[in-house]
Amino acid sequence: MTSAIQRAQRITMWSLGFSLILAWFGALAGISLYAMEDRLSAPRLTVTLAAMLVLTWSMVRLLRAVSLFWPRLARRSRIDTVISGAAVLTVLLVQDANPAGWGMVSIAWISLVTVRSSRLMTVLLALGTAATGVVIGIVNPGPQVLPIGAYAVIYGVMCLTLPWANKLWIWILDLAEQAHHSKDAEARLAVTEERLRFARDLHDLVGHSLSVIAVKSELAGKLTAIDTGRAADQMAEVRALAQDSLRQIRSAVRGYRILDLASEIASVQAILEADGIRCKVDLPETAVDPEAAGPFAWVVRESATNILRHSSASWCTVTLLATDGSAVLEVVNDGAGAAVDQGGTGLAGLAERLAAVGGTLTAQPTGDGRFLVRATAPTGVAA
Repeated sequence: MTSAIQRAQRITMWSLGFSLILAWFGALAGISLYAMEDRLSAPRLTVTLAAMLVLTWSMVRLLRAVSLFWPRLARRSRIDTVISGAAVLTVLLVQDANPAGWGMVSIAWISLVTVRSSRLMTVLLALGTAATGVVIGIVNPGPQVLPIGAYAVIYGVMCLTLPWANKLWIWILDLAEQAHHSKDAEARLAVTEERLRFARDLHDLVGHSLSVIAVKSELAGKLTAIDTGRAADQMAEVRALAQDSLRQIRSAVRGYRILDLASEIASVQAILEADGIRCKVDLPETAVDPEAAGPFAWVVRESATNILRHSSASWCTVTLLATDGSAVLEVVNDGAGAAVDQGGTGLAGLAERLAAVGGTLTAQPTGDGRFLVRATAPTGVAA
């Protein structure tokens, strides 16, 4: 799972966590009301605080379940919903259901426990919570008595609106995860299609030649006993066909291994931005000789890999320039604090690829928190 999805999950968890803050805000408001009325009871307050601690424990577990580990912990979340509901009911019965005080605890509870529930279940739970708050408010009104209509309006509005606001966060998280999975599926499909294309091309290139070689070899074997001259001619044709097939295979493999620079940069940009890293690209057309385009594409790929694996970069730039008969590719990011090991095989392999076309490679921190990979290669395009 990418860091972008993990960040989205954490943001969702902390956003939903405001429901827990609302519950404690209501508890503190309830304590303040009782303190002003000089009606604080130590035994009742002790029981209430114990129930609030149980509520906090179960709601934290529920937050993690719905944000980070859904649907794996769906069953456990139902258990936490029941435990936290019992804690809320204890608070309302021991203290009161004033929606400006202890009643906020039940409103906070319903706003969280329904984020993964169906529409019908959400409405039923919200109506049940509102009805419970109204009934307990009538039976146990607390120091400040409110009209029954006020209880009904406040509980009805809050219980039927807050759950949908929290559902929005879950909906956004689910969309982000679906988009991430879609990108993975698209990448796997692209790899599969490329493999099938290469297999088809390879079959088309050598399938016919190998069949002819097999037939001519069999014929030459039969002719050796009756006409050695014709047998030698057949074997000469077999040799020519084999050499031609080998040439075609080498040409196909060479073309398969050469990366397209523009396509590689576009792919890398999409991958980095999907991981939450801003990527700016400056790629002029015909800025690099075709012989150097392949090594440059490998430089871009390896640089992106190192950024994802070894740095905490938040932005990256890919720039291609043509100066003094040379093409210069620069990949810069702001994650130099976790720079890659320059002795790694990846960079060494890139240096060898560039050396084969008369180019060079450097990779090092710039001293201002950035990491720079610079590749140069000859180009036929004038500066």
